[in-house]
Amino acid sequence: MKREGIHRPGDTFSIRRGPITTTQLVMYAGASGDFNRIHYDHPFAVQAGLGGVIAHGMLTMAFAASCATEAFGQANRISRIDARFTSPVRVGDVVEVKATVVARGIEGQIEASLEANVDGRVVLRGVVEVTSAADATP
Repeated sequence: MKREGIHRPGDTFSIRRGPITTTQLVMYAGASGDFNRIHYDHPFAVQAGLGGVIAHGMLTMAFAASCATEAFGQANRISRIDARFTSPVRVGDVVEVKATVVARGIEGQIEASLEANVDGRVVLRGVVEVTSAADATP
């Protein structure tokens, strides 16, 4: 869904995803090909020193990309997304992602910061650049 008016520096948009389930992680493993046992095998993840199963970092990144798509509309495309994972996401967590517009280019490009939180704990920080799909080059 396109959100008109969320395109000026300082404007924000947020989404919530979750709670994360083990079934969701197994399904994501199948879709991504990442079958590392830390994402679905609790005893293995504990033995690895993680305290339990953790979500795929790229699943958290997908939530961030989803926030940008919902904020800036499907008539635009993500031309760049970078992120750093700062803390693990676990089964049962609800992930809140916020996109904040940092800059707007003269041709309509948007740069926004991304931050994902679980109960106030930052789990991802990043940046996304969005351009008009009409201006996109293959």
